[in-house]
Amino acid sequence: MRIIRCCACLLLLASPAVARGQSFLLQGSAGPTLNDRGLSVAAGAGFSPNPRLSLLVDIERTQLFSRSSSDGHGGLSAFRGGTLTLVSPQLRLALRASADVGPYGLIGFAAGVSRPTVNDTFPDSVTHAVGALFFGGGLNVPLSESITVIADVRMTIGAEAGELLAVVPLRGGIAWRF
Repeated sequence: MRIIRCCACLLLLASPAVARGQSFLLQGSAGPTLNDRGLSVAAGAGFSPNPRLSLLVDIERTQLFSRSSSDGHGGLSAFRGGTLTLVSPQLRLALRASADVGPYGLIGFAAGVSRPTVNDTFPDSVTHAVGALFFGGGLNVPLSESITVIADVRMTIGAEAGELLAVVPLRGGIAWRF
């Protein structure tokens, strides 16, 4: 009975009518962060069971720049900055098929590490575990049947060393469907 089920599943997957919308996806993107000055890059791979739904896993690295300011009365404010490296499984749902220009929404979670910047103000080297959720949206612009320009913004909210973490990367890039 189990062999019959496996064969039936293989036949369905091999059927042109079913397989027409299925594809694999490789993508890369980069851009600035919106809430704190920084840069973010990501690369990922995924699977699309149909033209509107994609399941992806990204590896992303975000560098937030350190900053300090003085209030003119002897007070100093400083932000340490640092590097955030995350693995982020995500679900992406397009409002139109992947062959059409159109918006998409995304949601997922991320886990990884942060390494805050070491400088004169913050001399201690530390590494923190990070867990976060994110949501956002973007735009697909197909250039050909297999190449698409993508742009998205996402809000990543999580915890780092018992403190709130919020990062908003705006990235543009390219995706290849095969």
